[in-house]
Amino acid sequence: MANLLVIGAGVMGTAITVPAIKNGHDITLVGTPLDKEIIEKIKTSKIHPNLNIKIENTKAINSEELKQEDFDIADVIVIGVSSQGIDWFLDLIKNFNAENKNFLIVTKGLYINDHGNIDILPNKIIQNIPYHINITAVTGPCKALELAQRYITNICFINQDISVADKLSKIFKNEFYVIETLTDLVGGEFCAALKNVFAIMVGGSQTYYNDKVKIYNPESGIFSHCVKELAHIVKLQKGEISSAYGLPGLGDLHVTSGTGRNGTLGKYLGEGKLYSQVMSQELKGQTVEGAQLIFDLKNDLIKKFKDGTFDKKSLPIFFELIEVITDDKKLTIPWEKL
Repeated sequence: MANLLVIGAGVMGTAITVPAIKNGHDITLVGTPLDKEIIEKIKTSKIHPNLNIKIENTKAINSEELKQEDFDIADVIVIGVSSQGIDWFLDLIKNFNAENKNFLIVTKGLYINDHGNIDILPNKIIQNIPYHINITAVTGPCKALELAQRYITNICFINQDISVADKLSKIFKNEFYVIETLTDLVGGEFCAALKNVFAIMVGGSQTYYNDKVKIYNPESGIFSHCVKELAHIVKLQKGEISSAYGLPGLGDLHVTSGTGRNGTLGKYLGEGKLYSQVMSQELKGQTVEGAQLIFDLKNDLIKKFKDGTFDKKSLPIFFELIEVITDDKKLTIPWEKL
């Protein structure tokens, strides 16, 4: 039996506990300041209000209730906050000693490092914690609501030391949580974040030509080209292109473009609406991860296209999406450049 300390009680942080609970492990679920209502609901009813499932084998606490003992007994510490919550997590973890512990990160995103370059979140965490930890990333086409209902979920655990990924996978894997272990942390994390961007274009292709009749070929074509561009970026970042053509890239893009806010934004853009219109009307108050990532990385992305690190000829879809989001221009599908 293992003890899991999960930081973040949202849908992703909580959903990954479901296979571990099924396997007989114990959970301490820690809410962020934004999770107080969730934690209170679990404390009083054992029901997670957003997943609508009963949570067994779980002690639910707010972050103020965390003690060093919770870290001492933890076999795995799961980082389940959103990408916007990583700085909060880093401030929290500095109050405790988790040296040499195994961390599992479900957060997907990229950031600009101190050298002004795009980097993966595991590196940000490692560089900001004053002691050694080991991070395994969870990537691939997971839908939290499906996993919470114990539907078949194929996923990847990625660590540069495959033995660590294999060890952690044994805690979680079962008949409905199917885990592939990989070593390409850079490629996997770039796929996990950037598939949200490309899902916007796939969503756009679903509506761009459908003013009279629904046609499907454009979506197939765009999906294929998006995967190629994803593979190109992964290669430029010294990752393995196999990640782009596997579960972290192609698999996750398929799920994300078919459901979720990124694909939904794309569908509205494909109808001829501007990004600003959609975000002030249909998606008002919602965060679209792919669009937010473009804004977060805007300065470095522009620099990379100007200095030739990124080539418009090799990445026409990516460049189009950057302009559509940051310049608020109408979406066009750049077939002539593909």
